[in-house]
Amino acid sequence: MIRPRFSGCLTARVSQSTPPQTFRRYKSITAAIERGRQSSEDTPYASGRSSHRDRSTYPARDERRPPLRPFFGRRARPVERNKRIGAAFPWERDSGESERERPSRETLDGHAQVDMDPDRQGPRFRTRRDQEVSDAPEAPNPIRSLLYSTAASEFIYGFSSVFAALRAGRRRLYNLYVHDRCLNNTDSESLVARAKFMAVRINVVGDEYLPALDKASKGRPHNGVVLEASPLPVPPITALQSRPLPQSMFGVALGKQSKEDMTVNGTRTEYEYDSAGWRHPLVLYVDGVLNEGNLGAIARSVYFLGVDAIVTPTRRSAPWSDITIKAAAGAAEGIPIFSVAQPADFLGQSARDGWRIYAADAVPASPPSKPIPGEAPREKHSRVVYTIARSLKMMPADHCPVQQHPTLLMMGDEGTGLRSSLLNAAHFKVGIRHSRQVDHLGVDSLNVSVAAGLLCYEILQKPQKKDLLF
Repeated sequence: MIRPRFSGCLTARVSQSTPPQTFRRYKSITAAIERGRQSSEDTPYASGRSSHRDRSTYPARDERRPPLRPFFGRRARPVERNKRIGAAFPWERDSGESERERPSRETLDGHAQVDMDPDRQGPRFRTRRDQEVSDAPEAPNPIRSLLYSTAASEFIYGFSSVFAALRAGRRRLYNLYVHDRCLNNTDSESLVARAKFMAVRINVVGDEYLPALDKASKGRPHNGVVLEASPLPVPPITALQSRPLPQSMFGVALGKQSKEDMTVNGTRTEYEYDSAGWRHPLVLYVDGVLNEGNLGAIARSVYFLGVDAIVTPTRRSAPWSDITIKAAAGAAEGIPIFSVAQPADFLGQSARDGWRIYAADAVPASPPSKPIPGEAPREKHSRVVYTIARSLKMMPADHCPVQQHPTLLMMGDEGTGLRSSLLNAAHFKVGIRHSRQVDHLGVDSLNVSVAAGLLCYEILQKPQKKDLLF
């Protein structure tokens, strides 16, 4: 069987039967190019006529482009683009001010009627049911925070801390906030009278200030009393200086400080202490105590016992913050406090100026069975042991540090103790013996504030005169 061959006549016949494509609009360059490649029989335009003139007969579809604005202006929103019928967003809905009033809705149980506020719409701003039906008077607007008089101001809270700051007069005092319920006792009247004497602005506040008072005290008990004042003076020093015993004074070498710090700390270099006619000054150096409560407890104990000053490093120490002041119960306001940037240099320069350094260190749990040569028997109630720093030789029983020289006592952290660089600078070591001969639980140390209190009490004890035998 011989199959017929198909020539180009069939293609021509099909192309002639295809209707003109003049009604189509091509939306892409590819379609336009494809149309240009068609044969002349498919072209709907007459010979000698350009296709660009066909726009009048067949206008192109309007392009959705926003109107152009000057380059320095803000581009306007297209008017016709994304045009919506009706309100598509909550803020475009009817506000109720037009002719079509928004009806009020009522719950099925009839308990509460919700009226939509034109300015505050939506279920988020609906009034609570208990506020609608309650006839109780509206509570006053709470005050959330207290204003600062200066950028460096801080708040002291608690009756003891505030009263001590008013009595000491070491700070600049700005505002005193007292709750009205605290004015019914004698102590509060004395506090307010002292504040008036110090020319402090007194603000008697009500319950609306309770959130602000709680914020100023960081959630800690404030007893309804908050004082705005300048920071506690903590001048930087580089060394301690000794004075002869008839003079109840000791000196310090001040370090560098800015004008703002100088305004707070001052430039004082001489400090008086109560020598009682027989002792040299005792200064406590606290290193590595990072707990603000422990540092405040140390300040409270040593002030009560009669220590003359406290020194803390700028690093590896808790700050003298409002928490520390609160824990000290006002004792930090009455004792000189210094800071040092280089503890090793500070100890070396103080030692060269006549100060003797005692390092608090652990002692064996049980006393030795045989007396060490040079050791004198101490009273049974005494548990404090003095030894020479670089040997095991113990000091005699009547050894009294403050009677012989200006004394600097170093206390370290409960866990690690003093650093080796500080221990190497010590002349003597002092420790507290364990009262139990055998410790089954491993409790081999005291709290740092308790240990500081015991050691300072022992060091400040005046030695008793020995009875003379005739």
